[in-house]
Amino acid sequence: MPDSMLYGLNLAMAGLLIVFIVLALISGIVAMMRWMDGMAQRRSQAKQPVVQKSEQTIDDLTLVLITAAVATALTGRFRIRSIRRILHGNEKIGSWSTTGRAILHGSHVVPKNRPK
Repeated sequence: MPDSMLYGLNLAMAGLLIVFIVLALISGIVAMMRWMDGMAQRRSQAKQPVVQKSEQTIDDLTLVLITAAVATALTGRFRIRSIRRILHGNEKIGSWSTTGRAILHGSHVVPKNRPK
């Protein structure tokens, strides 16, 4: 083999070796950062207090009536995950927020019952 081919082959092998070493270093740095992030998240979760399930603030009759209204409006199976009051007690609310909330709730289209 001529000397120029051996020089080119050595240069190519050195270049490939350098590229793979740098890629291995980058992969190690990313793995170390992922591990450090996981440790930080576990530490922050350990500091947070355990959230207790809140007690029921709505009486059973109202809950049954809301469930019946939803069952009438929707077809098929459904599950009510939560119910919350829009206004709490004697809270005053402005007309802008009332109008905005009405528009938002009105934009959710519920299909009407159709006999099959």
